[in-house]
Amino acid sequence: MGISKSFFVASLSLLLAVLASTGEGSHQPVVMPVAMELSAKYYRKTCPNVQNAVRTVMEHRLDMAPAVLRLFFHDCFVNGCDASVLLNRTDTMESEKDAEPANTSLAGFDVIDEIKSVLEHDCPATVSCADILALASRDAVALLGGPRWSVPLGRMDSRQASKAVAEDANNLPNPNSDLGELLRVFETHGLDARDFTALSGAHTVGKAHSCDNYRDRVYGDHNIDPSFAALRRRSCEQGRGEAPFDEQTPMRFDNKYYQDLLHRRGLLTSDQELYTHGGEVTSELVELYAKSRKAFFADFARAMVKMGEIRPPEWIPVEVRLNCGMVNN
Repeated sequence: MGISKSFFVASLSLLLAVLASTGEGSHQPVVMPVAMELSAKYYRKTCPNVQNAVRTVMEHRLDMAPAVLRLFFHDCFVNGCDASVLLNRTDTMESEKDAEPANTSLAGFDVIDEIKSVLEHDCPATVSCADILALASRDAVALLGGPRWSVPLGRMDSRQASKAVAEDANNLPNPNSDLGELLRVFETHGLDARDFTALSGAHTVGKAHSCDNYRDRVYGDHNIDPSFAALRRRSCEQGRGEAPFDEQTPMRFDNKYYQDLLHRRGLLTSDQELYTHGGEVTSELVELYAKSRKAFFADFARAMVKMGEIRPPEWIPVEVRLNCGMVNN
């Protein structure tokens, strides 16, 4: 298949910009448009050790693996996978870290900073924070026992964040949303019902950090196992109300999450909706994934690659940040 002239010109322009930004005596990457196609071999010559560097840090920070995975979801669902979720608040820009209700539960930023520090030493001004987050998420899943997949690379980092977009219910799923609302949110990002059902399986690890996330479910939902509701009500009454999404194996990436749904033991309303009101589409997939870990893993890996290809709007300026928490000067 031939390469179009316009694509070649855009790719060449981007390459020249990258070379200019990393030349001798220069440490400030230039702002550039999103142009190149993603490729698993993107850093093969410029930073060949990138995959090992990311995995090594993740192996030592395995306790934060679910948090890192969640960061990737939040990043991609707010103006594309551009590491905007990592930007700190400034005098002129609000931060997505402060967006409600996620501001009380997002974590793992220090893990990405640690990886970035290693890579800035090995390959200065080369690897984007957005790509680090994509790779770290893959390794988070694999190190917890889940599938491993080839991650297309070449993303750029946004020079701006959007707290308003992060708080818009049309962009990020709400834990109390019904199935129709959830499907519409995913469809907005180019993800179909199968993608949605598989990606929801990320809740096979991690936890809800507050009873507010599941209060309506355990106090007012009748489609719930009574003993499970009683257990989680006790969580609400004791401290902050932290509770695992998958009570069986909360730090093991497996298909137990879907088995919980079959028994009406989904923690969030948005979890249980997959099976309770899923009809012939998501309900059947829940049953399939509950029986076949292999089917779940295959669909999850495919959906993660698809989600990771959500691009930021063309009008957003991008670069390769030197520090993931702030734009370059």
